[in-house]
Amino acid sequence: MIPIFVFNEHQEAFYGWQVAKSQGLIPHRIDLFHIDAHDDMDGPRRFKTPLYFQDQQAGKNAYLDYYKTFTKNELHISNFIVPAALGGIVKNVYFIFPVWKKLKPSRKRMTVCSVFGEGKILKYDVKVKDGPPDRISKVFPDMTSLTFFRKNLEAIPRKRKVILDIDLDYFACRDSIMNHMAYELEISRGQYEDRDRILNDPTLPFSRLRFEFFEQDDRHGVRISFRKTPEVSHLPEKQEIQMEIRSLLETLTVREIRPAVITISRSCHSGYCPKEYSEFIEGELVKGLGEAFRASVVAPDSMPKYVTAGVQPPHPASTPG
Repeated sequence: MIPIFVFNEHQEAFYGWQVAKSQGLIPHRIDLFHIDAHDDMDGPRRFKTPLYFQDQQAGKNAYLDYYKTFTKNELHISNFIVPAALGGIVKNVYFIFPVWKKLKPSRKRMTVCSVFGEGKILKYDVKVKDGPPDRISKVFPDMTSLTFFRKNLEAIPRKRKVILDIDLDYFACRDSIMNHMAYELEISRGQYEDRDRILNDPTLPFSRLRFEFFEQDDRHGVRISFRKTPEVSHLPEKQEIQMEIRSLLETLTVREIRPAVITISRSCHSGYCPKEYSEFIEGELVKGLGEAFRASVVAPDSMPKYVTAGVQPPHPASTPG
């Protein structure tokens, strides 16, 4: 039986892949089929906690606790794939985008490594001209290569064993969530009185941020929000969603795709998949995956016991480089 891990936000899939690795389902790097409205290929630059689990004698529970904490503290919704490649889980990335996104297929070869192999400071696409090969291998001993493919569903390769990773916003997406994001910071009276200096900063128009200062009951604060952009949404009828799920599963089975593990992101807290859609899509998708691959959802008590809080960063426009 192939396990299905269902998470609230997409970075938690990284933890699910670690669970699958600990169970022997991912014994070596394999390709990732990332079925999503966004590529999630943001490249993190540094971690406070090393990417690599060091205490190999500590046992499976310590291993999973380590990556549960790492996922919670170090990753966000668009930067979890590259660490999985560097960490020995993902070989190549196939970003399978929905038709409504109208993206162009592309291919990019890239490398990622960390300084002295410590898994803390990450570097991308290091060239031979940056130093002699033997020196580069000493400075970046964990250098890893991968290819990022951007493809539509009909162009996926055949006969692959993969990590099958699906975001519900592939089927229904509100792609302008930054229009609805805002948070308030309490500031001092002096900072409030100095607000004109911030508002007149010539770099402010380029930040895409709005600052609204307020004074209330001897409190001073500033409300920070993103500048409004045109609303972009793909919110189809249920019948269309059912057709898209069938099309996805039929294509995967006809192409003889064999999932080692399946991860599903609801994207419900970030808001990319509206809550009024996510429950319906999840039910239809899990049912279809069960029939197509003899897969079933892992018991809830084996899932990480946390919810990522706070404002999530926007999805990146391109891969790191």
